[in-house]
Amino acid sequence: MMISFLKILFLKSIVYENCITDNASDCIYSDFSIIGLSSATLERCGSQPKNLFMGPYGFQTIVSKTFTNVPPNNLIEFQVGIWKLDSWDSEGFEIYANDVQIENLKLSFHDGTMICRNEVWEDLFQPLSFRLQITGTDLTIKLKDNLQTDSWTEDLLDESWGFRDFILRLAVPCVNFYSECNYTGTLFQICQGEQSKLQNQIPIEIKSILMGPAIIVKLKSPNYFGGVTQEFTSSQPCLDAYQFPKVIYQE
Repeated sequence: MMISFLKILFLKSIVYENCITDNASDCIYSDFSIIGLSSATLERCGSQPKNLFMGPYGFQTIVSKTFTNVPPNNLIEFQVGIWKLDSWDSEGFEIYANDVQIENLKLSFHDGTMICRNEVWEDLFQPLSFRLQITGTDLTIKLKDNLQTDSWTEDLLDESWGFRDFILRLAVPCVNFYSECNYTGTLFQICQGEQSKLQNQIPIEIKSILMGPAIIVKLKSPNYFGGVTQEFTSSQPCLDAYQFPKVIYQE
């Protein structure tokens, strides 16, 4: 069966987002694995936008989340906002992606302004953004503080942290075409911005399609449902074999 038209629309590909508003119902702290101060839930710092956060944490607490079966991509964007609360002593706040450190944030006593909690030290909201490339289909993001490591007594009212605006998206989403059902066999991948890949014949018969969220694949054949364009918005584990002699691509 011959396909005369292929069009792939890559839309905004959000894989996961949490606590991006100041509504408590939008901050799902139970989504995260916590080693340390697991009793922390939600608090607010001030009344300006982005005041709600998950926490507070301290005493080297580790907060993590693992994503399995990450959709096909060439690049992932990870964003998170960290609330520095009170007297951080430049101990460092670490962020890891699959056990590789991608951030060591160091802030000190007077970074920020007096917003909440005690009236001695300043507070600061610090947005962070990263671009990641991973091997495989799993990704674990880990947040870890190095607070309360001094020998003298410190507590959460002296220094702590929280987080919000946790977003994982496909910066460069892709579609995987396979020569066998159930995403096996020979792989042919087309990613956003790769128009040149579609100038030549796709070298395989397509039997399954793997894609992430917010992607639309349109296929058309004069012998397929009377030549009516077929539109797929999710992965297809098994299709009739398609042979692609020529395709047209638009973003």
